[in-house]
Amino acid sequence: MNYTEAIDWLENIPISFDSNYDGYELKLVNIAKFLEQLGNPQNDLNLIHVGGTNGKGSTCHIISSILQEHGFNVGLFSSPHMYDFRERIKINSNYIDKDFILEFIKHNKNYITKNNLSFFETSFAIALCYFKKIKPEYVTIEVGLGGRLDATNIINPIISVITNIGFDHKKFLGNNLMEIAKEKAGIIKSGVDIMIGESSNETNQVFETKARELNSNIYYANQKTDNYKTDLNGCYQHKNINTAVSALKKIKSIKLKKKNVVNGIKNVINNTNLIGRWQIVKIQPKVVYDVAHNLDSLELVFNQIKNTKGKIRIVFGTLDKTDQLDCLKIFPKKHEYYFCAPKTKRAMSLNKLCKKAKELKINFSSHSSVKNAYHTAFMNSKNDDTVLVTGSTYLFSEINN
Repeated sequence: MNYTEAIDWLENIPISFDSNYDGYELKLVNIAKFLEQLGNPQNDLNLIHVGGTNGKGSTCHIISSILQEHGFNVGLFSSPHMYDFRERIKINSNYIDKDFILEFIKHNKNYITKNNLSFFETSFAIALCYFKKIKPEYVTIEVGLGGRLDATNIINPIISVITNIGFDHKKFLGNNLMEIAKEKAGIIKSGVDIMIGESSNETNQVFETKARELNSNIYYANQKTDNYKTDLNGCYQHKNINTAVSALKKIKSIKLKKKNVVNGIKNVINNTNLIGRWQIVKIQPKVVYDVAHNLDSLELVFNQIKNTKGKIRIVFGTLDKTDQLDCLKIFPKKHEYYFCAPKTKRAMSLNKLCKKAKELKINFSSHSSVKNAYHTAFMNSKNDDTVLVTGSTYLFSEINN
C-alpha cells in the first residue's frame, strides 16, 4: 500500500448510512476504545475545543494564528477538506506528513475495519496521534457534528468555545434552536471555562444551565467590532475574530500581547494556510470560493455580495440534508444560478433542486457536472462580474480536476 492507496481506502471506508443519513449513529464508544488502543494521545495535549453551527473552522485558524505570533507551535484539526485530506491536520501552516498517514493506516487498518470506525473517527485519531508525536504547545480542535456525541468530545480541553447556534443537521441535532443548543452545549466540561461567541436570549439559558451543572465559568465574547486588519475576506469574519480573541484571553497559561494579537489577525492565511472562506481565486472576472453550506452561512455570504458591482453568477450544488431546500428561499432573485450535483451519493439531485427553484421563480440553469456549471458561468461573465462557487465543499475539487 502506498500513500495514494491509503487515502483512497480512508476516504472510501464503508459507511452504514444512506443519502438521508438513515442508519447513521452518533456515539463516543468506538472512538474511546480506539484512542485507548492508541495510548490515549489526547491526554498529552493542551486542547482548545471549538463548536457551533458556523465559523468554527475560521475561529480555530484565527486562534492558531494568534498563538503562532506569540511563538507557539499549534496543531489544528478541522473539517471538511476542499482538495487534499491533509488540509484537516496541520502544524501551523504545514500539512501532516504523508508518511505518517500511510504508516497509521497500515498499522490500524484491521482494527478500523473490524470495529466499524467511521472516516471522521479515523481522521480524528490520526490527528491526535500526529500531534502527540510533534508535541505542539497548543492544539485547536473543531467539532465535526453537533457536540455532545461528536467524536471530538472525547477530549478534555483547557477551554471550550461555541461560536453560534443556527439550523444545520436537524436530523441529529433537533428541530429548534433550543434543542440544537443542548447538543452543542455537550462540549462544556466540568470545571472548564466556556466562551460563547454570539449571545442570544433563546440559547443563553441552555448554556448557563449546563455551565452551572458542571461548575464551569461561562463567558460571552466581546461583541464590539474592533478595527483589526485581517487578510481574511468576508465581513462576517469580525465575529469569529472577536470570539477567538475573547477565548484566548481566558486561557491562564497565555499572556496575550496586543502586538502579537494584531499580527495574528493580520496574517491568518499566511500562518495557517486557511482556504475556502470568501477566497478570491481570480480577478477578471472575479471568482470566489466559499464553503458556506447551510441557511445561516449562505445568508452571510449573500450579504457579503449585496453591494458588489457587476453581474453575480452563483454556481451551487449541495448535499441532500433535511430542510436544505429551504436555503433557496433566501436566494436573491437578481442573481443568475448555475445548478449542479457534486459526485457523491449524498448529493441533492438536480431534479429536486430545479423543481424547488422553479417554484420560487429563481433564474437558473441546470448542468450535468460541477465543472460544466462553473465553466458556463465563467464564460458568460464580463470582467466586472463575479462568479461565486458555494453550497458544498465537494464542488471545489471537481472544478480543479
